[in-house]
Amino acid sequence: MTIKVSCGMCGKNYKAPDKAAGKRLRCKECGESIKIPEPEVEYGDDDDGFSNLLADAVELESKSKTIRRPVRKPMVEAEKYKGDEDGPATRKQENNYTQDLIATFLFPLDPANMFTFVMIWVLLCLRDLILPFGGRIGLMGYIIILGWYSNYRFSVIYEAAAGGKELPELAPEEGYFIPMLQWAGTWLLVHLPAFLYLGIALFLFFSNLGEDAGPFLTPEEVVDLLPVFHLGVFVILYCLGLFFWPILALCVAIGGIETIFRIDLMLLTIWRSKASYFFTAGGMFLTSVVYTFTAIAAIQLGFVGIIVMMAIVLYMEIVSLRMIGLYYHHFKKRFAWNWG
Repeated sequence: MTIKVSCGMCGKNYKAPDKAAGKRLRCKECGESIKIPEPEVEYGDDDDGFSNLLADAVELESKSKTIRRPVRKPMVEAEKYKGDEDGPATRKQENNYTQDLIATFLFPLDPANMFTFVMIWVLLCLRDLILPFGGRIGLMGYIIILGWYSNYRFSVIYEAAAGGKELPELAPEEGYFIPMLQWAGTWLLVHLPAFLYLGIALFLFFSNLGEDAGPFLTPEEVVDLLPVFHLGVFVILYCLGLFFWPILALCVAIGGIETIFRIDLMLLTIWRSKASYFFTAGGMFLTSVVYTFTAIAAIQLGFVGIIVMMAIVLYMEIVSLRMIGLYYHHFKKRFAWNWG
């Protein structure tokens, strides 16, 4: 016996086994998360079937009025329902990558998105401009906001990957500490070759200087004295890290932390979607360039410059994270994984 279930976003019909009741499946058409209901039961003369149906209708109505939250849970496979694929409710909706990208760049025009953006901006200003001077309490608040924002970044990717048009809610759903470690770990992993090479080059440089390599050399002087070749290799390795970070972030946000070790599947996925992936990775490069120039400008402009810089960087970061999610949403059939 199977359970029939329909997608609330696009109307696609599926069927799932009885043992999957209560779990969730991912719609293959629009990416919506669908909860599999309990199997239908026939009511006898003594059962109040009308009351149960009315209660279910009220519950579904209340859920339809709530804001959807990204739910990162394992999905169950379901067979495609062979009922009425030709009906109007199951016709495939237009899913245009270009239109979604335009909507992503214009996300602040939505009042709800703008409110969320301003709230994040305020929290980041609080984290970087006020809490560092708050002693132990400030340090604790700094870590909490850092962990929350790490989790929110992954939620932005997940929401865009599911086809969502709005930014996720501000309320955290998976804690603070683990997402912070995951976010820092992904960046450390992709940039580890670059910084290892730089560390070895600096070690050899100081070894050759001998006694002159004391604390009298500033980092700027070290950069000036290092051969251009070593600096060039470092920049190339760093850029390669930026290039591979989007697929690594998708692995953590959607596939699970264990997928980050499948470098072969990452490379195969990138190869299958070369043009779209290069465009997505370009968003990360552009964000890094904007961050560098705004950081230099903020130093000269002072306190006000830092606040403006954080708004610009936050906008670019949200856009680039949504681009990563849209890359999966529109090209997931070319992925080497099957993530639902």
